[in-house]
Amino acid sequence: MSKIIFNADDFGISLGVNEAIFQAYQKGVLNAASLMVNQKYATDAVALSQKMPDLDLGLHVNLTNEKPAADPSKIRLLVGAGGKFKNGFVKLLWLSFIHPKALRVQVETEVEAQVLKALAMGVHIQHLDSHRHVHMIPVLFDVFEKIARKYQIKRLRVINECALLTMRTNKGWSFLFDGGLVKYFLLRALAFLNGAVSKTYFYTMLYTCKLGPDRFQNVLIPEGFDAVEVMIHPNITKIDAPHPEDIFDSNVLSPWRDKEFETLCDPTLLQNFHFGQKYPLPIALYQKLEKIWFKLPQKIRFLLVGGFNTVFAFCVYAFLLRLLSLPYLLALILQWLITVNVSIVTMRYYVFQSRGNFGVEYAKAWGVYVWMFFFNSLFLSFLVEICHFSELWAQALYLTVSTILTYLLHKYFSFAKKIK
Repeated sequence: MSKIIFNADDFGISLGVNEAIFQAYQKGVLNAASLMVNQKYATDAVALSQKMPDLDLGLHVNLTNEKPAADPSKIRLLVGAGGKFKNGFVKLLWLSFIHPKALRVQVETEVEAQVLKALAMGVHIQHLDSHRHVHMIPVLFDVFEKIARKYQIKRLRVINECALLTMRTNKGWSFLFDGGLVKYFLLRALAFLNGAVSKTYFYTMLYTCKLGPDRFQNVLIPEGFDAVEVMIHPNITKIDAPHPEDIFDSNVLSPWRDKEFETLCDPTLLQNFHFGQKYPLPIALYQKLEKIWFKLPQKIRFLLVGGFNTVFAFCVYAFLLRLLSLPYLLALILQWLITVNVSIVTMRYYVFQSRGNFGVEYAKAWGVYVWMFFFNSLFLSFLVEICHFSELWAQALYLTVSTILTYLLHKYFSFAKKIK
């Protein structure tokens, strides 16, 4: 049966937010909330939740603001000298590349500490998400999946919104100017890299934190989804305004928070959700082509994807060598830096359909390409300096002979874990 979930984030962040959630549950359509256990009014939020027996209460893991639940000495990457979290989304994303193993261990320590704190407060955690959507970062997403399995948490938020469907019934273009579109594309790209799948549709990232009643005049949910989650941030700001010292994020006092509270108090919104909608033509066409694509044998897919990547790499090399007149070894280095990431992503999904941890597989694949780079540079130097081949055709010859070796290294080393 289709289910409409209006989920209020930031439960416990302030008295105004807590009261808004309570009233929206009693008077309106709110039926879920995500608790921030390391906030000042988390205990108050849990007490209020006892008066909302049908509330789907989850955990809003916070890794970016205020103090952690774990011992700060065990999570040095996450906290600063004052014992408070020191990283935003971008910094955590960067740390996932330069310290992936240490970050994974420390994030798992903190996430589990927050889970245990919620359980100790008497919370039955029914879903899991995060403040600032940091759980969508690949290294962190793997941790959240592990924690969800360990504690049998049923639902983990996945950003899977179809922007074309959202824009079909919403005429505002505010997302072009307030960062909504950038945030959407970033989170959708990370969801793709994570291989994240959910039967719960997410609506709406494009207009996040600006959800007035006009955003619910006609909500289209694509076919294949059993439920839809609306992430919303209600508040009664007049309650919090006299206590600015309690507010670490000025957005909590935004007039839009009051607007979203008013939106939740309108029960007629539920009539405007329509499940089982067809995807727009470009996406529907892509899905059909993808089904045909994955019916092809893996070796054929590799030849096609590898052929594309080879031609792309050769064109970049030729551009750097001929048009920019760079030395051939410098052109080779820059070509590898530009094209390797494209090759990793396309090989991982379109050839091997891997479902392993993206961070681990990304590191393995880069290891393969680093080894192949040294082989490439030696091969190229030999052909150019000893055999007097043209720099262009020497690289073309290398790309041809390296294809089989690349396939075997990726198949049995980089991307060995398949999608179930």
